[in-house]
Amino acid sequence: MPQDDYRGKIEEHRQAIYIEPEEEEKNPSRMKRRHQNDEGKQKKNQSKPKLLTALAIVFILIPISTLIYFSTLSHENSHEKAEIESDSGVHIETNSEKEKVTTQASKKEEQEQLKKEQATQKEADRINAEKVKKEQAANAKLEAQKEKEEQAANAELEAQKVKQQQLYEEAKAAGRLYNVKAGETIESIAINFYGSTAGIAIIQEANGITGNTVAPGTTIAIPAQK
Repeated sequence: MPQDDYRGKIEEHRQAIYIEPEEEEKNPSRMKRRHQNDEGKQKKNQSKPKLLTALAIVFILIPISTLIYFSTLSHENSHEKAEIESDSGVHIETNSEKEKVTTQASKKEEQEQLKKEQATQKEADRINAEKVKKEQAANAKLEAQKEKEEQAANAELEAQKVKQQQLYEEAKAAGRLYNVKAGETIESIAINFYGSTAGIAIIQEANGITGNTVAPGTTIAIPAQK
């Protein structure tokens, strides 16, 4: 069978055709690393703008945030009245609360000082009123005493006038009226009528004379000596 012989020869001389694998198949790890490097470069190239943007945001926002924070904190310390309590129940006193306590203590001290001043003024007014009252009472007593003395003096004067008028009328009825001459005195007249100076008081009392002299031509009463 010539055909079978031909095929057999072909099979004997036929060699396997070997196709050299591509580089990826020869060294898969190397290819993988290359692929990873390409991806890394791509990521780095993509991350650069993001990094710059992030840095710009950080450098802009941090100062602004810090400024806003301290401004808010200062505003809260100045105006808000806050009371902070921790989870353990410990009371934390804020500056506003301290200022409130200080203000309340100052107001309380001012009120106490005002009360003391009012009490002192009230006591001074009471003492002054009592002093005025005593002075008024003393003045009233003095006025009453003065009026009493004046009344007594007036009564005594009136009694003397009555007695004087009575003695004068008695002397007149007895014909004992005397017309004083020039150069005469009460003393000389008393010696003349009573024989001694003891009659001076009688003549003075009857005529309301206090001194020793009397005007010439004056008519006086010479009461009878008792």
